[in-house]
Amino acid sequence: MKEKLKEIRTKLGKTQKEMSALLGLGEITWQNYERGISKPKLETLKKLSDYGFDINWITSDDDSMLVENKGKVEENISADASSAVNKSKIFNILLNEMKLLYQNVDLSNKEQNYLENRAFDMSMNIASIAQNDIEALRMIKLLVNHEKENIRK
Repeated sequence: MKEKLKEIRTKLGKTQKEMSALLGLGEITWQNYERGISKPKLETLKKLSDYGFDINWITSDDDSMLVENKGKVEENISADASSAVNKSKIFNILLNEMKLLYQNVDLSNKEQNYLENRAFDMSMNIASIAQNDIEALRMIKLLVNHEKENIRK
């Protein structure tokens, strides 16, 4: 992961100091990421994703460096039922769906972090079970409907 983080910084044309400022981190924190001493938190990975970098690529050997066709998440799901599950797409879809469910609820920063971590955990579970993106999308819809029922209670 450390090489990939350095590659991202280089692609953005940033120094370590500039990169840490861009992501709202201390300079030492970013240096520790590039040294492999520590790993970025979900919040930092999400910020990198917002700049177009694929979380799945950062955290594994899969996929390409950049997320293509950023936009409506549902449009990003492959129509090919035989395709492999893309973890970062599943995470982004689930996180956006969860945020939509809770958009009218005033959440503290701690609650928002919990929501993001929960979406991440659920998306990794879905990615490990689903055979393809279509099946993963169906699972997400089931989870979202279940979550709606929990909110109503």
